[in-house]
This record gives sequence, C-alpha cells and structure tokens, in this order.
Amino acid sequence: MIKWIVIVIIGLVVLGYLGFDVRKAVESPTSQSNIEYVKNAIVYLWNKYLAKPAIYLWTNFKNLIWDTAVDNLTKIKNGQPTNVQTLPSPLPNNP
Repeated sequence: MIKWIVIVIIGLVVLGYLGFDVRKAVESPTSQSNIEYVKNAIVYLWNKYLAKPAIYLWTNFKNLIWDTAVDNLTKIKNGQPTNVQTLPSPLPNNP
C-alpha cells in the first residue's frame, strides 16, 4: 500500500513538473461529469448485481467461519475444549 502512495506522489510531482495542473483537470466540468457517470455506474452495478451476492457471502462467512472462530478462541482462552475436540471420533474404538 505504501508503494502505491509513493507511486501516486511521484506521478503528481512529474505531472507538476511537466506543467499539468491536476486540480484544474479534476475540477473541470468534463471531468466532473465523467466522475459522476462512473460513480453512478458503480452504484448501479452494486445495487443491481453485486449487493445480493456480497451480502449472502458475508452472512455465510460470518455465520460459518467468524462466529465459530470467535467461539473456539473464547473456549481456548477459558481453558475449555474446542468444538473439534468435543466431536466423537469417526474411527471405531478397537482395543
């Protein structure tokens, strides 16, 4: 992440050195129109196609993985056996 921040800063310095004013480019009506269009497209895609699968995946992740992990970590902290340790053995007991 730091690498990307440094790359952006270097890019802005190079653009400034070449005489390109980023503020004017971003604040121009054409740029504002393009930014608004992209924002609306992203919101439309999220609401129409991505929200339901993302919520479904998050809910299942939370219920199946996160809650189980927190429960087991709490049991470990309290010195209790975890869910896996309390499961019956799948192998028959042969002496």
